[in-house]
Amino acid sequence: MTRSLAFLPGTMCDERVWAPVRQRLNMGFSTSYIAIETRRTREAMFALIDSAAVSGDPLHLVAFSMGGYLALDDALSRPDRIASLVRVGSSAFGLTAEEAAERVRAITMLERHPYRGISQARLNQFVHPSHQSDPAVAGVIREMDRDLGKDVPISQLRETSTRAWLASRLLELRIPALYVSADSDPFVPCTSIEQMTALTPGARMIKAADAGHMLPLE
Repeated sequence: MTRSLAFLPGTMCDERVWAPVRQRLNMGFSTSYIAIETRRTREAMFALIDSAAVSGDPLHLVAFSMGGYLALDDALSRPDRIASLVRVGSSAFGLTAEEAAERVRAITMLERHPYRGISQARLNQFVHPSHQSDPAVAGVIREMDRDLGKDVPISQLRETSTRAWLASRLLELRIPALYVSADSDPFVPCTSIEQMTALTPGARMIKAADAGHMLPLE
């Protein structure tokens, strides 16, 4: 029996972020992509996730970063719609005051100035040093950044910066859950994912070595 997996991207990402993963799946899986980067409000993103279910069957979601937060929120709010959940580099602990303030500053900068693309210094924050010049990683990040422009991150940052503290509700999750972390992710450290795994009934965790936040590409 072929199992169908639906993939969700992170902030400033599109279908390309999942290409290496989807290419490595064996013939027992079929995959689809939920293009939440095409939607400008959180409600529209959730509606797109819900509409992705084929014939009303619950979704097997594989979600990265921002997409992982939305997927968890959706699974907790509409448990009958999600059959299983894989979350990659994604936190359930909401945003710190510093992170929220940084997002406000980023929105202001994007709105007031021409967008010149992601800087090398910013890119370096997201990937392991061994991947910072790798065309298959850094090159794809730059391509997605260029093609999506600045309107997408503005709407994504604005619509997803108010995040409930979902960690306290992880005990409610009654579906198979897998959490994937990277040993060099500065944004969602392994300790956070270990805590989420412990709080989620029956959850498992995988840790990748020599990888940063852009784990699906790395």
